Amino acid sequence: MERWILLVSAELAYQVLGPYISELDRLHALGRLNENQSGNVLVLDVERGKYPAIRCVTTRGRSGMQNARTESSAAISPDTRIDELHLKPKALRIFLDNGLKTLRDLAALPEAGLWAQHGIGQVTVEKLRSILHSAGLRFAPPPDPVARLHWENRQRRADVLKPAASVPGDAAISALGLLPAALTAATRRGVKTVSDLVSYTPLELAGVMSRRAVRDTVERLTLFGRSLQPESPRRPNGFGLIERSEYLDSLSVRTPVKELRPLLGKRATSALRAAGFEAAGDILSRSLPERLSERDRARVDRFALELRTSLETRRA
Repeated sequence: MERWILLVSAELAYQVLGPYISELDRLHALGRLNENQSGNVLVLDVERGKYPAIRCVTTRGRSGMQNARTESSAAISPDTRIDELHLKPKALRIFLDNGLKTLRDLAALPEAGLWAQHGIGQVTVEKLRSILHSAGLRFAPPPDPVARLHWENRQRRADVLKPAASVPGDAAISALGLLPAALTAATRRGVKTVSDLVSYTPLELAGVMSRRAVRDTVERLTLFGRSLQPESPRRPNGFGLIERSEYLDSLSVRTPVKELRPLLGKRATSALRAAGFEAAGDILSRSLPERLSERDRARVDRFALELRTSLETRRA
């Protein structure tokens, strides 16, 4: 679907002015109605195979000629008055009753605060967002730290659409514009900075978030010139491909428990995951669940001893 501006007047007849990008385009269209001209400026939603739908109509007649010239001649700025934006009466009354007079005052509010007001809907919020963007402003971030992190992440994801400069390692992961689910999962695991994130391998990250989120995270890192740690060149699908000791050397404390099934078996792996064991490090630091059978418990204990030995050997 596309959005276009149509100018209708007795002097100019029907004239398509171009696509509608921001509220500034509508004000420029009003500038065409000068002198003694009167007419309408229509914003149309155009979709293939359907009739155009009128989204917004602005009428300028002889009685409003002076106001039209004043509004169209002045570009939108942070000091533009809210009562000049042709908002719905209920929304305008809410803003004025709360002492909001200019766009600068409006930009001091979080967007969530507008959604909470009865009488301000999606159309009004989208229009205000477009107007603020035309004035070089945006809504304030939410005060809650978690909500603010997701807000920054959404802004970054919307802004960066092409290869960008590399982000520093101490930057927050919200600077990457990850998927909301990926950002939530990484934050719960304690991943706060880009350096923390790039220390994972794709396999280890798969134990933190979904595969779709891992793919998107890899793409976002590539966009900023960063990458995850490389996987081990030899990965086993069973015991016949490589030696057990070589397999253990490819593991770390972050390896997801679901990837340990070739060593622990299906029942032990399922029991550990049901008890909240997410990574191999949990097996080393937590007591095993009671629902493990003696055979599975012996297998897990053996694995824990071998993994601890392998980690100590690699540190040395």
